[in-house]
Amino acid sequence: MRALAAALAVLAAGCAHLSGHGPARLDAVTVEGLVFRIQYWREDERAARQVRASLALAVPRVARWGRLSAPVLLTVHPSHQALEAATHRENHPWLRAWARYASIDLQSPRTWEPLDFLLGGPTDEQVAELLTHELVHCVMYQAVGGEYTWTQRDIPLWFREGLASVAADQGYKRPGPEAIWRFYRDVHGSGDGAPGQGQGIAGARVHGDPLTDPEWPIGEPLYQRDADLVYGTAHWAFRFLLDRYGEAPVRGVLERMGRGQPFGEAFEAEAGIPPRAFEDDFKRYVVWQGWRRDQ
Repeated sequence: MRALAAALAVLAAGCAHLSGHGPARLDAVTVEGLVFRIQYWREDERAARQVRASLALAVPRVARWGRLSAPVLLTVHPSHQALEAATHRENHPWLRAWARYASIDLQSPRTWEPLDFLLGGPTDEQVAELLTHELVHCVMYQAVGGEYTWTQRDIPLWFREGLASVAADQGYKRPGPEAIWRFYRDVHGSGDGAPGQGQGIAGARVHGDPLTDPEWPIGEPLYQRDADLVYGTAHWAFRFLLDRYGEAPVRGVLERMGRGQPFGEAFEAEAGIPPRAFEDDFKRYVVWQGWRRDQ
């Protein structure tokens, strides 16, 4: 515990130097037996209090999918630019937070929407929604690997982001299946048939695919060009997974990966079909609706 405290103190000092906002402050809070540390700068004292209050709402929701095995450090950054610098994610204007194995970098809620700040800023519930999403990532990463191995566990973006989005109940803010169908119709030329018709593979190479190739093409990946589409696809694909198989196989996948199985093997063992077959099934579900045969 002393080593952890010392490491956090060094991290706080380093971040303070980089931020240009004076020395960082570090608070500790325990929620349902889990330890969290909140790092922030003077101008975000109020935001830090809101994060503490929001953790009390978020942590019980996260427990449905697993339990954190390591304390989590939440750093409240004073600006979006500071968040991008800390996460090494440039040109991500939509980014509000980024999770790793035992840390979450969070853009201060007071800076999310300037006009909202004049009205009091986001509510505790809105902050809790974001924290739920990010904490589920931490639960996932801690379940499938160790502090130095979790980045080597290859989890598809749709599963990774879909689980977090569904856990945070964010379907209301995601584009629906109709938007996904339009993408396949307009880009892949598969609006009236099975996935892969029309431009098919060629279309995926040029434009990427929100389900199977969101990080393509290199240099201008689809998830960066159209984050709403990619996150919406992840949400509804994961919702499709739960509707078909329930929650138990999801927890089973994470447990199997924690014992060393690759994602593909773990998924097939729990769902009975390979991930690619499931992805094709979801695409058919979307594409064959057509959308509702153009109504």
